[in-house]
Amino acid sequence: MTKKTQKTHKFLHWLSALLVISVLVLGYYMTWMTDYSLYHWHKSIAVIIAIVWLLRIVYRLYQPFQSTVQTSLTKWLHLYHWGLLILLAVMLLSGAFYSGFGGFGIAVFSWQLVASNYNEAGQAVASSAWLSDFGWQIHILSGYVLSAALSIHILAALKHHFIDKDATLKNMI
Repeated sequence: MTKKTQKTHKFLHWLSALLVISVLVLGYYMTWMTDYSLYHWHKSIAVIIAIVWLLRIVYRLYQPFQSTVQTSLTKWLHLYHWGLLILLAVMLLSGAFYSGFGGFGIAVFSWQLVASNYNEAGQAVASSAWLSDFGWQIHILSGYVLSAALSIHILAALKHHFIDKDATLKNMI
């Protein structure tokens, strides 16, 4: 793997990490505090994550990531990374279902991608309530599963650095 390829993988990894952690924190905050004033930020960042996700997938297919640590677990670790990417896709799509079919619309900051549908009382009017509800349920569930999977991922990186004392984390930074 060339240095340019490594740098691109690292950049996409850390950009994704920053964006995904940000959107998860916003999602938990809005849910726990029932404060939806940051909803537009949550959705806007999610759309950016979707774009970065597509770039990561395309880049991984054309420039496969090579682990710096080669063990018998390497194959399973690659599957775990793909699992994280798939779980993120489920999270993004379910959020789009919830928001899009629920009449809330989807926008990147002020640029409307899917039109919202509000009545005179300011309430969102769903185009498909059951698809929106289904999306909401999957979005909540996948949020918890993604949070757990990312926690394991972070703990594994810390284990490599502090217990195994190998260069995995250093190589990613």
